[in-house]
Amino acid sequence: MDLLQNNQFNIESGSDKKMRTLNQKIFFAFVLTMPFTSGFAITGTISMPLIFAVILFLTMCFHFLFIRNVSKDFLGFDVFIVALFLVAVIFSFIINGLGSTKSLNHTIAYLSSFLLFYVTIKFHLFEMKNREKVVKKILSLLTITTLGTAIFANVEFISDNLFGFNLNDYIPRPSTEEMFYQAGVIDLFHRSRGFASESGGMAFMMELFTPLVIYYFYFSDICTWNKWVKGIAIFFIGMSFLFAASTASFLIIPASFMFSSLFFLKKVIRYLKFRLTKVIIFTVLGSLLLVVLNYLFSILFFIILSVSDKFDSVSFDDRKDRIDFFYEQSKHFNIINKIIGAGPAGYQLLGFDDSKSIISLYYNTVFEIGYLGFFLLILLFIYILFQTLRIRDNIGYFLFVSIIAGMMHYYISQSYWTPWFWFVVVFALFYYNYSKRIIQ
Repeated sequence: MDLLQNNQFNIESGSDKKMRTLNQKIFFAFVLTMPFTSGFAITGTISMPLIFAVILFLTMCFHFLFIRNVSKDFLGFDVFIVALFLVAVIFSFIINGLGSTKSLNHTIAYLSSFLLFYVTIKFHLFEMKNREKVVKKILSLLTITTLGTAIFANVEFISDNLFGFNLNDYIPRPSTEEMFYQAGVIDLFHRSRGFASESGGMAFMMELFTPLVIYYFYFSDICTWNKWVKGIAIFFIGMSFLFAASTASFLIIPASFMFSSLFFLKKVIRYLKFRLTKVIIFTVLGSLLLVVLNYLFSILFFIILSVSDKFDSVSFDDRKDRIDFFYEQSKHFNIINKIIGAGPAGYQLLGFDDSKSIISLYYNTVFEIGYLGFFLLILLFIYILFQTLRIRDNIGYFLFVSIIAGMMHYYISQSYWTPWFWFVVVFALFYYNYSKRIIQ
């Protein structure tokens, strides 16, 4: 039985109740607006979740300056690793990029992303008192925001491809390029992108949040939604992946579930053993539904077409060229550059344009921050995975799936400046700390 079902831990104190309540409302507004990284954004940088994160950052600074008591649980080993990573970023900028506006902008992107979406969010999470209520609220909001994005993506795809009516014409975007973005698959149809800047971005967010929605619906025993509503919601979410036509998602989602099951093998076997009949019925019904849907909508053909188009596309060749560029340039680095990298926006510091920016968090970190930065990043990921594995509840498995999916996706994306992955990992640390305190 999950802790969410039977815990009455933590009673909220009263002296700073109004401030805490206000902070919580801002925090939950941040959670609810996480999909809007492009839609309704003011500029390419200033989006709705960023605005709420900045407000939370300022209240965190106020807390440090005037209240000064900080939860000891907040100052974990992960915050120390993040601090070292940001020091490495600054040092690499000073050595390589001082005087370059582009390098300064990239340095600010690193600092703001980790400070706002990791440190600030973790601080406010760990400052909240009624943690049981907070966990339930977060799961509920993640479900609402994920389902809302999925429904919009479904309507967006159908209205554009069947009726020629593009909903994005009425969604404010920060630039003309993002406003008129339309990615197609072999010129047959346009992919949906929700409120992200492009389809892969929306799919990345859905990869991270969907496992937690599944947990909330079927494994937490706290969701009061009707079973038919749950089924329809899962259908919409599944179709949003299909309509985004993200090849990465088609590969990452099953891979992350299978890989995570190896680490939670005993729990998975125990679950299957005691619920074998239910699993068989669900599998049979699910298979029949997929067969019917495939017959009606040619889903399998849709996926094969999307995957084959990706591997035979300019996008695939472009990613390969950028990784080839990484190997070609990095082999000429001296020992200092191998350790600290070529600096933020290293490709420009070496005299190249944006076409040589590396679209992979891991390759890009080695290139810009060196093997020191890469070591710290991997150390942070290992720490997070280890803490997540220590969660005894069912949610531990689903958090692990989300984190593995995010880590896999970062091989083909370097979008560390979006809040989704960092929120999931911070939530995993928060839940581990919450469950550990209850057990003690």
